[in-house]
Amino acid sequence: MEGNYLEIANSPGMWIACSFIIVVVLVQVIRLIMISFKAGEAIGLSRAQMLKAVRSGFTTAVVPAIAILLGLAILIPRLGVPFPWMRLSVLGSVTYELIAAGEAAKAMGLEGITGAFNEQIFTNVVWTMSLGVLFGLLVVALFTPRIKWLKEKVAGDDEGWMKVMTAAAFFGAVGYMVAEPAVKGGSSLIALLAGFFAMIVLGIVITAGKQNWLKEWALALAIIGGMAAAGFAFHLFGIGGIENVGK
Repeated sequence: MEGNYLEIANSPGMWIACSFIIVVVLVQVIRLIMISFKAGEAIGLSRAQMLKAVRSGFTTAVVPAIAILLGLAILIPRLGVPFPWMRLSVLGSVTYELIAAGEAAKAMGLEGITGAFNEQIFTNVVWTMSLGVLFGLLVVALFTPRIKWLKEKVAGDDEGWMKVMTAAAFFGAVGYMVAEPAVKGGSSLIALLAGFFAMIVLGIVITAGKQNWLKEWALALAIIGGMAAAGFAFHLFGIGGIENVGK
């Protein structure tokens, strides 16, 4: 039973369905880049400035993509190639996808996504991962104008207050995601602390050493530092490990 469902998971039909979604998103990305460059030219930005923004976005996205590849490596043996590829390419975050898959597998009696799957468990995991993101999409589709209205009521034209609100929302979201694994300790806490201290050191180097070029790489380097520290802690001291993912 365990191997049969993978024939469906890796079937041409799944590849076509998942590839269609990725192609649509790629077209959207290209279109948005074209619109952004036209808007930049309209407000007087030089091509060098816009290319610098693109480069900054690229360098910031490279290292988080490593975590996505690790998530793919975890999901592919149980869910096949096309579905995890589609999910982690355009729709979900690696944190959400692993948690959703793990919880769906636990609901079917497994300890997490490391257990032995069958057709029923595969189906439950796929539907859980897919339906779990609908709420966020509906909120954006239905309530974005009201959110904009709320922002104008609370902050008005005060850009400084808007920056405070945005920063608070960002730190709240990040804090929510890291709170539980950090409290549990292990590799998650080590990665968090190492990334935190790496960012402090980089901030000092950028400010005191006037190395402004590092600003584009600071987040990426801090993430690498956190991942490296977690890896060393596991291999040298046996702290943490992939066996806890999805449980």
